[in-house]
Amino acid sequence: MIRFKNVTKRYPGMVRSAVDGLSLEVNQGETCVFVGPSGCGKTTTLKMVNRIFEPTSGEILVNGENILSQDQDTLRQGIGYVIQKTGLFPHYTVFENVATVPRLLGWDHQRINSRVHELLRLVGLDPDENAHKYPRELSGGQSQRVGVARALAADPPVMLMDEPFGAVDPITRTQLQNEFLTLQQKVRKTICFVTHDIDEAIKMGNRIAIMNNGRLVQYDTPEKLLLAPADDFVAEFIGSDRSLKVLSLLPVPKVLKRQFRVVKETAELETVRASFDATERNRLVIEDENSNVVGYVTRGDAGKASSARGWNRFIKPFPTTLPPEATLRDALAVMLQHDVGAIPVMEHTRKFLGMVYLDDIRSYVGEAYQESEPEPAGEGAPS
Repeated sequence: MIRFKNVTKRYPGMVRSAVDGLSLEVNQGETCVFVGPSGCGKTTTLKMVNRIFEPTSGEILVNGENILSQDQDTLRQGIGYVIQKTGLFPHYTVFENVATVPRLLGWDHQRINSRVHELLRLVGLDPDENAHKYPRELSGGQSQRVGVARALAADPPVMLMDEPFGAVDPITRTQLQNEFLTLQQKVRKTICFVTHDIDEAIKMGNRIAIMNNGRLVQYDTPEKLLLAPADDFVAEFIGSDRSLKVLSLLPVPKVLKRQFRVVKETAELETVRASFDATERNRLVIEDENSNVVGYVTRGDAGKASSARGWNRFIKPFPTTLPPEATLRDALAVMLQHDVGAIPVMEHTRKFLGMVYLDDIRSYVGEAYQESEPEPAGEGAPS
């Protein structure tokens, strides 16, 4: 969908190029995040796509067509653009801001009205409450939502996002990131996204382009970037906690132990003990008659029980549970918080899916790093 072919941007009087020989492709429906230190060329790259800046040499193709062969206004009307401080027109209402491009395209009033209301709902703003407000009456998070809605107004296939969540507080920023990821699942735009925050890049991107001094250093998926940085610069930029960052990409099903003994809380003691005899595990998951998990019982406690039904007084509730969409980083955080080595994973219906163990998380990440390391050259092979 977007292709950079040996793109270079030079400014008069500069010793080096702002962007130097950039070549990469952004697939349709994916988010490419450009990240790197200040002055690395990431924002210049973004602004060349919609010809705010024009490349000195090379080609930028959008849907197979060179951007320089297109009329600037026509090109920009087909590209949504979101910036850090939203860039809302202060003298326009929320409705008028979102309607800007559809009006330029000559849409009729009914179509514009329907689209604006649809988009405000899509970004989590009540149209009746917010459509007639002015930007000064909005919070930072609300302004960013309006900025996203305006960028989506004419349903462009491509979106450019220049640090769109950088001017809000950390809590709002996380909320906006999560909301936009959910929104992207619905709209499937091709997105170029600029940030200076590697954690945001890892969270938001299907692929990440790390730049330095105008040049592309590594272009890869977040997981490959973390497991196999191309050089010392990339490793240092990612940070020494890249093992923890890897955990944030991996869902708990990666290490979920699904084969687990489950016993009804109304079962006889003999059934409980027989279940322990049939497994090496030291705890059993206990369900009620509606198959809702109520807790667990340990092998030791089952051995203490003396009456046929008295064992269920030893049932202990789990300190917490995890949903199946949680990440391994979520699991580790919960384990540390509650000082436990295992966490049950349950659907929202309380259906038990299995257990996640600390040792399994550690082993899985260690194996992933080993697999990512290049094999040593054989004897006589070139080094």
